[in-house]
Amino acid sequence: MIYFGLSTTILLGICVALSLSQRLKLAEVLGLAFPVGIGLQTFAMIFLDVLNIRITATPVLAVSWLTIAGLAGFLYFRRGRLKEWCRYVSRFTCPKVSWLWLLALLAAGVVMVMSVAKTMYYPTFDTDSVNGFNLIGKVVAHEGTLKSCSLFTDPNHWEMHGPASYMTYVPLSQLAYAYVYMLGAATSKIVNALFFISFAVAFYGVTSRFATHTLTAVATFFTLVTPEMLAFSSLSGTNFTHAVYASLGILFFVAWYYKKIPSLLWVSLLLLMLNSWTRTEGVAFVGAACCVMLWHGVRTKTYKKLALFVGLSLFPFVFWQIFLKAYHLEAPLAFILHPFWDSHKIAVIAEEMWKLFTSFTLYGFTFLWFLVALLSNVWAIIKKYDHAVTLLLTLLAWIFYTILVYQVDYVWDSLEAVMRSSYKRFLFSFVPLLWFYVAAGYNVSWLFGKVDNFLFGIKSKKK
Repeated sequence: MIYFGLSTTILLGICVALSLSQRLKLAEVLGLAFPVGIGLQTFAMIFLDVLNIRITATPVLAVSWLTIAGLAGFLYFRRGRLKEWCRYVSRFTCPKVSWLWLLALLAAGVVMVMSVAKTMYYPTFDTDSVNGFNLIGKVVAHEGTLKSCSLFTDPNHWEMHGPASYMTYVPLSQLAYAYVYMLGAATSKIVNALFFISFAVAFYGVTSRFATHTLTAVATFFTLVTPEMLAFSSLSGTNFTHAVYASLGILFFVAWYYKKIPSLLWVSLLLLMLNSWTRTEGVAFVGAACCVMLWHGVRTKTYKKLALFVGLSLFPFVFWQIFLKAYHLEAPLAFILHPFWDSHKIAVIAEEMWKLFTSFTLYGFTFLWFLVALLSNVWAIIKKYDHAVTLLLTLLAWIFYTILVYQVDYVWDSLEAVMRSSYKRFLFSFVPLLWFYVAAGYNVSWLFGKVDNFLFGIKSKKK
């Protein structure tokens, strides 16, 4: 049953990806399949719950297969689109094998195998998962409901109703864990393993649009071995899952903007929606994309596209707030709604941020290499606006999230502890963006072009 269920998830994701865009690379389609499929299935689960239909494997699979059938019919009657994708994929040429490309790719493969082995071998043990995400998944799988889940309605679980309660977390990860438990899985960690593999493949695909295959393989390897992110990828939490949706959503937005492929915008939109369906603070990335989209929409007078993008991207966040209120699942509000000035709070945030940015133990060489790439590209940024939108999206998302952290009233923990835990893990979403910029930036791309020239004796071409 577990193999049938996961195959359904992957097939659903492939159908959705191909329906949204016929200009996706094969690696992108394969990498997006599971994250898109499981994300949409969790949407289906919550709507089943709203309709008072018990959440079990049968209705979830039924909805999935009905969707697959509908999309297959759409692709059949629009065969031209599918043929267009086949022609697009057939233009792909396998990169010539060089020792550097092969070494980076093999190293990335070894990291994936080791991470998946670690993920599947150890049981769920981290506190947030045992007390929250994985536990909620188990209970939902057993009771068939989230809105009336005994963890939230039984007075014996009073701690679930406090500030920063697990009850108020947007439910993608919890429902994904519930889904595999419904299918008979012994552990929910298969979800995390599949997210890790999917991310590596999708990141390679989208980055190869801007960099040579050699440089893309190197960037993929360094992204995967970022110490803290790699460690958390094997836990049953939400942080790595959120990093997958948030970073890929921004990267496909960048691909849409620079490659002028209209359909990639809708791929980005779906991923950004799922990003804020995984963690509420994902609205920081939605806000960044909406700001750039607003500027682009006004400049090009594409107001309908702008309104559709903004409205749909905010839908998961708005829907979840309505869901919590409708079923009386709200926790005490710990967010300060009015602007204020607290110099001590600002000083603590700045001090803790500096420690995080300069920590090789947590993020390896990510921030150092990003700084080197950024400084080396100053001329290209000023003269050619080289990846200015990429930098703007990254900066805006970081600023928006930092403002959210500043506005929260930390009654359940100290600000220092939050910065060293939640803020530290939120930075996972920026690691792929920074390594993407290192690979796609003008000077590094130029340098690796010369490396490829030396290795192959020919001029390398960007995909």
